[in-house]
Amino acid sequence: MTFTFVWNYALPVMIFAYCYVRIFHTIRRQSKVMSHHTASSRRNQDIPMASTSRDPNAGQVPQQQVTEATNAPKLSGTELNILQTMIAVIACFIVCWSPIMISNVTRTFTVCQILPVCAQLSLM
Repeated sequence: MTFTFVWNYALPVMIFAYCYVRIFHTIRRQSKVMSHHTASSRRNQDIPMASTSRDPNAGQVPQQQVTEATNAPKLSGTELNILQTMIAVIACFIVCWSPIMISNVTRTFTVCQILPVCAQLSLM
């Protein structure tokens, strides 16, 4: 029974969680790379190569763009949706399989199965 519990319940939950955490970290890392790449390409387009005007602020990146790139939200909408989906899949697996596994474990370790009278009552 212990083997069945570990093989059919605990191991899949751990594998789901491990794989989903790795997938999420990869998506998060790629998202940061893409946002950094997008922000730097926008900055390069906004900065003139040579400034001939007498404006002391010419050629500088506006403060709003700098703060947008550095103070980006921790999770984007897409990342939040992915995280919610991963949590929902793991939660559904746990909710669906927990009653069966709890029933099997309690049935295995109860005193009723040791006593012949209780075992006969449970069969009826």
